[in-house]
Amino acid sequence: MIRTLFVDAGGVLYNNVNEETDFLDRVAGRYGVDRGELARRVEASAPRYESGASHVHRVIARLVAGGSGPAAGTPAEGRWMDRAYLDSVRPHPDSFRVLRELRERHPEVRLVLTNNEAEHWDRLKDEAYGHFALFDTLCSSWRTGRVKPAPSFFTEALQACRATAAETLLVDDRTTVLRVGTGLGMHTLHVSVPEVFADRLGAAVRGDALPSEP
Repeated sequence: MIRTLFVDAGGVLYNNVNEETDFLDRVAGRYGVDRGELARRVEASAPRYESGASHVHRVIARLVAGGSGPAAGTPAEGRWMDRAYLDSVRPHPDSFRVLRELRERHPEVRLVLTNNEAEHWDRLKDEAYGHFALFDTLCSSWRTGRVKPAPSFFTEALQACRATAAETLLVDDRTTVLRVGTGLGMHTLHVSVPEVFADRLGAAVRGDALPSEP
C-alpha cells in the first residue's frame, strides 16, 4: 500500500526552465558569453546551488564573469535575473489540480516535495504559484543538502518523513532518478510528459490504487 508520494517539480508541476526555455539564452546574451558553454557550465555547477551550498545568483555571476555585458552579481542584476527566470516558468495546472484533489480525498497519503532546485528559485515559484502548500513535507535539495539522483537524497527524505521505501511512490521525469528509487525499493512513476501525472494519479483520486511501474 502506498502511504507516501515523492513528487518532483520540474517536469511534473512546472516546466524545466534551463532545458525547455530560452532563459539561458537570455542570460548568455545579456552578459556576452557563449550560450552552449554557459549551459554546460550551469549543468556542472547546479549541485552547488541546488544543495544550498551557494546562492544561485552567485553561481551564475561567477559563470558569466569576463563576458562583455554588465557586471553580474549586483542587486539590480539579481532582480533582472529573477524576472527573466519567472518569465520562463510555466506551471502545469492539471498537476496542481490532481494533487489538491488527492490531498482532499486521501489525507492519509503523505505528499512530499522531492525536487532539485535552488532555494531562491523554489521560493520565487512558490510565491507566484503556491506549490509548497500542496505538500505535507518539503524535501527539496536545498533542504536535505543532497541532490538527486544520489541515494542519500532519498534516504534523507525517507527519514525526514518517517516513511519506508516499500510504501513510497516516487514520481519523476528523469529515468536516472527513477532507477535509483527502484534500487532502494520504492515504487516509481515516470512522467515522460506532464499529462501522465494527472492522468495516472487521477485514477487514485477516484478511488483506485496509486499507480506505479516495475
